[in-house]
Amino acid sequence: MYFLVEVRLLNWSGKKSIKIVVDACKLTADNLRDISDEEIIKTIVKNDYSSALEHIWFSFYIKCSIACQREILEHRIASHTTRSTRYCEESMSKIYFPIDMDEKDRDKVDEYIDEMHKMYRYLKERYGREVARYVLPLGTYTEFVWTINARSLINFLGLRLCVRAAPEIREIAIKIHKIVKKLVPEIFKYVGCRGINLGTCPENKIRPKNCPYIGKIKSKFEVAWYES
Repeated sequence: MYFLVEVRLLNWSGKKSIKIVVDACKLTADNLRDISDEEIIKTIVKNDYSSALEHIWFSFYIKCSIACQREILEHRIASHTTRSTRYCEESMSKIYFPIDMDEKDRDKVDEYIDEMHKMYRYLKERYGREVARYVLPLGTYTEFVWTINARSLINFLGLRLCVRAAPEIREIAIKIHKIVKKLVPEIFKYVGCRGINLGTCPENKIRPKNCPYIGKIKSKFEVAWYES
């Protein structure tokens, strides 16, 4: 009844797209023509001259809760195709929970889910799936294909790799980062949470104590000219 998130790479624009990015950058300035491809990629990633990175794209299969999918779709510069609760059977749908519960609480949740499934089946018989789906909780699993370019993916990872991110979406970000870092290390070895990407942490006073970069990366208020 319960499940873990799942992320798989389905396709991407390929190694040729790295060369396309480099060649596109060389079109913009004469002084770039004698610089190595690796140095150009490093410069545009580390200095956020990143519009050329939109020529690189990745398509992922993602399985997560509806609640988490809603957060992913806040990253608008991407495309998605998702499982339809109007046309797919949900009478035994699996549910995601981001934390381990004690046995007593888990039993209560199981009872609730059983009742929810009964209500779903009742409504489906009387009114069809389109109506029955409205009793499904946000924890109901969904699955979708998500295509995003490298520039937008860096923004996604910067926000969702942060220790303050919700556990489910952070788990997805960690899985995606592992995939793309292995696939395109010349870009994603420089990418992490926003503290890494910006050189300062914008979480400031709400930065959690379990942040692994405390003492290594200063908060934005610590380096900014304005009052904290």
